[in-house]
Amino acid sequence: CEPVELERIRRAPSLLRMKQGRASGKHLHSVYFDTRTLTLGDHGFALRLRRSGSGCVQTLKTETGVSGGATGALARDTGEYEARLPRGADEPDLNKLPDDLKSRIQKLANGNAIGPRLVSDIRRTIHNLETENGDLIELAFDLGALQANGGEAPVSEIELELKEGAPASLYRVALDLNEIANLRVGTRSKSERGFALLRPRAPVAVKAEPLLLGHDTTLEEAYETVLRHCLVHLMANEAAALEARLPEGLHQMRVALRRARSAFEIFRPGIGGSNADKLAAEAKWLANELGPARDFDVFVTEIVAPVTPRDPAMKKLLTRAETARADGWERAIAVLHSRRYTRFLLEYGLFLADRGWRVKRKAPALAHAFADEALGKRLAKVEKRGRDFEKLEGEARHDLRKQLKKLRYGVHFFSSLYDAGDVKSYLKHLSQMQDVFGGLNDVATAHLILDDLTGDGAAREAADRIIEWHERRAEKTWKGAIRLWKRFGAAEPFWQAA
Repeated sequence: CEPVELERIRRAPSLLRMKQGRASGKHLHSVYFDTRTLTLGDHGFALRLRRSGSGCVQTLKTETGVSGGATGALARDTGEYEARLPRGADEPDLNKLPDDLKSRIQKLANGNAIGPRLVSDIRRTIHNLETENGDLIELAFDLGALQANGGEAPVSEIELELKEGAPASLYRVALDLNEIANLRVGTRSKSERGFALLRPRAPVAVKAEPLLLGHDTTLEEAYETVLRHCLVHLMANEAAALEARLPEGLHQMRVALRRARSAFEIFRPGIGGSNADKLAAEAKWLANELGPARDFDVFVTEIVAPVTPRDPAMKKLLTRAETARADGWERAIAVLHSRRYTRFLLEYGLFLADRGWRVKRKAPALAHAFADEALGKRLAKVEKRGRDFEKLEGEARHDLRKQLKKLRYGVHFFSSLYDAGDVKSYLKHLSQMQDVFGGLNDVATAHLILDDLTGDGAAREAADRIIEWHERRAEKTWKGAIRLWKRFGAAEPFWQAA
């Protein structure tokens, strides 16, 4: 957050009520070490020497990014190994590390020198807090800079560390602070930000990783795992959308939100509650706010781009579309910077940390039994919407597309509970159907966009040409969809064969 926001928090009455004793200050001068090619950092290690007062402490951190530990999906999965070195030490002593880590570091260095690469110069002010429930939290205000390769990155952030009590208390305090100041949830450590000065890397969009559940996984464990998986997917694409403005990054954020909403809906018959419903509603709001940018990304690259020739009317229409696309992106960026978005992330994290749900009576104890029921219900909805398939039009097609998508998300959530070969075969048919309906939906969205963009005769003519081109393609696609639907209907649901 900005330094001015830190000052708002320092003076906040709610924070003053929790403070215990006087604040303490530190000047933290840290030097991070790596090979010239930054091999350690590439493999998740951060090796530093930190001087504070008259002491020198060596620390090795092993970071694997955003995790699903005890404090929820917004925590970092971090191992930390400290050792005191002589006061004048100016380089790491690998002999102070556990043998396995020493061997790992030496292997990664491969004989190359490990030298100073990054300097972190931070003024830290620490407050000890006690919540109403007796939880003890250390609140640190960090101001300073990271310096490397002649460049500098400012540091202005807050760190909350649980000393004693329930992890959920961290989220409650963070939510209180978010009401006072404009905050953003950080997903990169200081070392990651600093090393980016040495070797800048553009953020990339990422798809959801495979989700693993065991046959002895309980319903509650599956619920928590699936929802955390969706949140990690969302946050993993934030930089790609917010910093790099990659269309695929924004798309993957919306996919993550749809997956989360589907998870809340799929699990609702067995587990959930009012907090889950509130989060699902906020996920829908956020996806809708990001929607216009995504719609125009698709419109420009997949609807307009294939149609030729590029005459003046077409170019005029494209210019209007690009303007609307830029407006959509500005709206999306503003939302991702908003206090409401931060609140959504923190409330989601609190939900996971506090286990803020309830299991309903008669719900299966094991995830496997629940998955059989849940997938069966999703398929039944698909089959209901697909009656008289060949006669489907407009909204009916759109509704079937949504049900197919929800079934596919459910298959992804529970696939590890079943035979991989059976899942792969069924998913192939399901994915083909979803792809067909996705293309048809893009054409339907193009109709709405073109109605808004066309204002004169020439632009209308260009719009008609675009629609005509895609309608011809859609007609062929629909004929293929009929054949795919029959194949999909003949495929045996793998969960019934298990």
